Order: sequence, then C-alpha cells, then structure tokens
Amino acid sequence: MSLPSVVRARVWTDDDSGCAPEQRDGVLRAPVSPTAVCFSGGGTRSMAATVGQLRGLAALGVLDRVGYVSSVSGSAWATVPFAFASDRAVRLGAVTLPNQLTLDHLGHVDPRSLLAPVISRFGDRLAALAADPTVPPDQVWCRAVGETFLKPHGLYDAAHPVTFGPAMGSLGPTLVGEFETAACHRPVTARPFPVVHATLNWPEARSPGQHHLPFEYTPLYVGAPGRRELVDPTGATRTVGGAYVEPRGINGEPSGRADVADGRVEMVSAASPFTLADLLGSSSALTTPDRDVSGYPHARYRTTPAAASGPHTVNDLFTDGGDVDTHAVLGMLRRRIPAIVMFLNSIWPLGLDYDHAVWPEPGEIDPALPPLFGQPSARWPHNHVFPRSAYRELVDAWQRAKSAGRPLVASARLPVLTNRWWGIEGGWDVSVCWVYNGLARDWEARLPTAVRQLLAADEADSLVARFPHYRTVGQNPGSLTRLTPLQANLLADLTGWGVLESAHAVRDVLE
Repeated sequence: MSLPSVVRARVWTDDDSGCAPEQRDGVLRAPVSPTAVCFSGGGTRSMAATVGQLRGLAALGVLDRVGYVSSVSGSAWATVPFAFASDRAVRLGAVTLPNQLTLDHLGHVDPRSLLAPVISRFGDRLAALAADPTVPPDQVWCRAVGETFLKPHGLYDAAHPVTFGPAMGSLGPTLVGEFETAACHRPVTARPFPVVHATLNWPEARSPGQHHLPFEYTPLYVGAPGRRELVDPTGATRTVGGAYVEPRGINGEPSGRADVADGRVEMVSAASPFTLADLLGSSSALTTPDRDVSGYPHARYRTTPAAASGPHTVNDLFTDGGDVDTHAVLGMLRRRIPAIVMFLNSIWPLGLDYDHAVWPEPGEIDPALPPLFGQPSARWPHNHVFPRSAYRELVDAWQRAKSAGRPLVASARLPVLTNRWWGIEGGWDVSVCWVYNGLARDWEARLPTAVRQLLAADEADSLVARFPHYRTVGQNPGSLTRLTPLQANLLADLTGWGVLESAHAVRDVLE
C-alpha cells in the first residue's frame, strides 16, 4: 500500500489591498491587462449566448488582448473549455450573419463545437449518477458537469482525474519552474486570464444565519478573498478566507510541519485531485430548497495561518456563484479593473414600459442588476457599488436602443463606491460597456423568411418559445437544461451579431 504523497503548495495571503496574486510583482511573466469581459450566469441559455459573444469578440480581434475573462455558472460552461481546449479556435467557430441563417444551418451543431454540450442531456446523466451507489452524493453534480461540458473537449476523465494549473511559460521569476512539471490541464494561452466564481457556504446546514461568501477559481490559485470572522446561529465562530492556494493544494491536509518560509505549505495530497469538473460543478451548483446538503459539491479549503477561532480546514459546501454575484463583475472591481464589458444574459426581457425612475417590479428587468445600484435586496444584500442615478441612465439607454431595433448596448463611466463586504475600495471610475440580451429588430429584419416565420409563431406553438430569454431550467419538456440545435444556434448567432454590431462600443472600452 503506497503512502500519501506530500506536496508543497504555494499559498498567498490576501492583504486587503484588492491586489490579487496575479497582479503582484514577479508572479506572472507579463502583467494582466487592466481590462475584463464578464459573463453572467444562466445555465445553457447563458452558455449558448456566451459562445456567441466569444465568437464576436474573436472576430473583432480583441479577445486575445483582454486581461480577464470572468464567468460564473452557465457562462463558465463555455469559458472554461474555451480557455483550456487545445483546439479552441476550431471549437469556438464563427458568427453566422442573420441573412445566412438557413434552417439547415440552424438544425445542426458540430460535435466538436463549444456549443455541442448545450444540446446534450445533462439531466439524464445527472439522474444516472445519482442512482449509482458507487458515486458519493457530493460528487454527483460535478461528475455530471464534467462528463457533459468538459469530456467532449478532452478535459475530463473520471477514471484518470488531473488538476489544473497556469499556462506554460506564463509564470514570472518568483514562480517559474514551480508549477510546470505537474501533469494538469492548462490554458492554451496566458491571456485572457480566466476567473470563475462560486459561493462558499458556512455552516453547512441551511438557516437564515448561513453565510454565503465569494470564492474564486483561476489556473494559478483558488480561494476566498478577504479574511472574515463568522458566527453561526449556535454562536460557534470561524475565520475563513484571506488565503489563496494553488489548485493542487485544495482538499489536501496539513502535513504537520510548519509553513515553508518562501510562501509554500507542505500538505498531504488529496486522494483525488481537484479537477476542472470540480471547479465548474461548484460554480454552477444550483440551489434548490428540497435538496439535501450532502448532494452539493464539497471541498476542503484551508485558511492560512490557522486561526484561533475554529478549525483552519473545513470540508466546505459550495453552490452556484450567482448566489453572491450572478454578473461575475464584483471580483473585477475588487481588482480595480478600470475597463469592463459586461454581458448580462438574462432570463428576463427588458420591458420598454418599465419606469426606471422607480425600482422594478418582478419581471421588468433582471433582478440582480438593481442591487448593484443600491436597491435593497434580500438575495443580494451586499452588492451596492454604483450610484442610483447611474441605474436610471443605463436602463434609459437600453430602452432607447431596444426601441430603435438595435442591440441593447450602453456604455458609461461610473464612480465606484466603497463596499467593505466585497473588499472594494471606492473613489475611482470604471468604464463599463453593458450588454443585455434581447431580440433586436435590425437582426430579425435580416433573417430569411422561413426563420422569421419561426420567430413570429404563437408562443404556445413556437419551437423557440421565450427566445432569447430561454428558461434556465426546463425550457424543453422532459429536459433539465437541454436546448435544441435550433434554439442554441439562434441564440449564439444573435449574441455574436450583437457584438459585431456594437464593435465601436466594445473596442472603445477594451482598447
């Protein structure tokens, strides 16, 4: 019987400066550009929309110059394979212009495409794994995510799991050589630098007093930003966060030896490595009220150094990153990124009759947006980062674009407000190009007649009901998340065209 191996895992501490590890001197060979593209969550709706938006950005020639791609939940189902698949350009594909969208084209998805998992039966795979007694309950979701969204791209093998790490040749003088010998999945290129968001929940049992904290995954490290002193409903305390560990260190156990002086920690390796499936699974683990906590992803996350208030390593419960930030934007503001393109791929259409002078009623706009501008919110109580006046201006610009038949794109320079909960320092301005998914009359007018007739069908009989705001769950009868090829292609080509039509606004922010 072989003994567990001991590894030295690098650990960074969060000094509350907002400076993430990749932003520190000497960590990366080339600094990360201070620009970001953020993609919201939203299941396969957001995944299909994100594929189209990535195609548009690639066609504009800006994608390989962007500093960060920040994603959460369904959008990460697209961005992670894009970052790590060796033949990603082939898998990404290209935008098809509306006048070229024939029914034959719309009815087919290339099996190699990043879009292919959108049309797969994730729900069936999830049910099969849940019924398999050899699969622990807390691994069911991540296994299903890995087999559905990563395996088709050669990024998941349950029988031979491997972890992930930084792109080859990307490390700076302080780290070069440390990460480059281990077998793992790596991004194809150093930029854009991917950040994927999840939610760490403590204590494990659900209650009004349960804490929900932001958690980040990157090729370089994983961890919860900001050191927090928490108290649970029973009065028990815990210190959590403020530490980032390289991916091979998560789930490991302290070896009993002191921390290494150069910033590395000796740890006993986990029985199974933390994989891209674990990353994607925890980022997208939809919270449902009737689900036992044992069925959610878990991982052992270490707060370093050990805190006096409670254990320093806990088998934490993880859920969808949208539980704290469904826009994947607040982590970029903590890093003080001054130029952001934000794709909001919402289930909710923007109402033209919505009076933006008042906070919205349910269904008038994406509900996660107003809390960024100060609307009180029980679901997202900590997310206020922009002044309310900017909200009215943003919604007005979107409504004017929608009335004119254009993509819902609005650019603004916004003052950033201090937000201690997120570790965001205020007093500076950020340029944001906001993109809200919606059906544009200009795009629809250019479609071939047969395709336009599909979109004009009565909602009850339509093959593309709710387009482009497909349901996150249950869009099609008998399917959990599956879209049809027609639904997936229409959405990806609409959002890709929207990026091309908005080239000036996108380039103005990113370049």
